[in-house]
Formats: sequence, C-alpha cells, structure tokens
Amino acid sequence: MAEKLDLEFSERGSWLIVRFRGMINLLVRDQLRQQVMVELEKRPDCDLVFDLSEVKAIDSSGLGAIFSFYKYLSERQSSLALAKPNHDVGILLELTQLDKVIKIEKSLEAITG
Repeated sequence: MAEKLDLEFSERGSWLIVRFRGMINLLVRDQLRQQVMVELEKRPDCDLVFDLSEVKAIDSSGLGAIFSFYKYLSERQSSLALAKPNHDVGILLELTQLDKVIKIEKSLEAITG
C-alpha cells in the first residue's frame, strides 16, 4: 500500500513554501519529487523553503530527495532552505551535516522575511 504524501504549497515574496505533514521517506519520495518539480517549473526564478514543522521523521531517501533539490536549485542559481524542524529532525540534519550545506532556521520569517 502506497503512503499518501501530504503537501501544501504557498508563496511569500520570491519563496515557494512547501509544507509537509507526516514522514518524508521512501514511500513518498517519488511523489515529493514529482509534485515539487511541477511547482518549481511554474516558477523558474523562485527560491524554495521546506516547512518541516509537521514532519515527524525523515529517512535516508527523504534526505536524498532534499539534497537533490539543493543541487537542482543551485544549478539554476536559486536557494533552498529548511524551516522549523522538530528536535529529532534537527539532530538528523546535524548528524548528516546537511545543516552545513542548507540554511536551516527556526521560523519561516527568518528565511522569507
């Protein structure tokens, strides 16, 4: 049984905000890539922020998906940021050193202004 990805898109300034609910894992990775890419193609000059406030956990495939968006956006001279990770997700981002590569903030406002 495939897990359903729960995403919500909004915009603030030059930022496309993607709010997740649940888990970012192997079961939703492909849906995540497809849905976010559709939205990014509609907005070729936007930056991207993932609102992680309602994400319970991220597995290695989810981390890989996030990093693939970082590479894609870097190639088109746009930015990726992560906002409001919970304690466990924040620790995972530190352990994997993604916090050294991708901007992570405790609020959306710190990123989007």
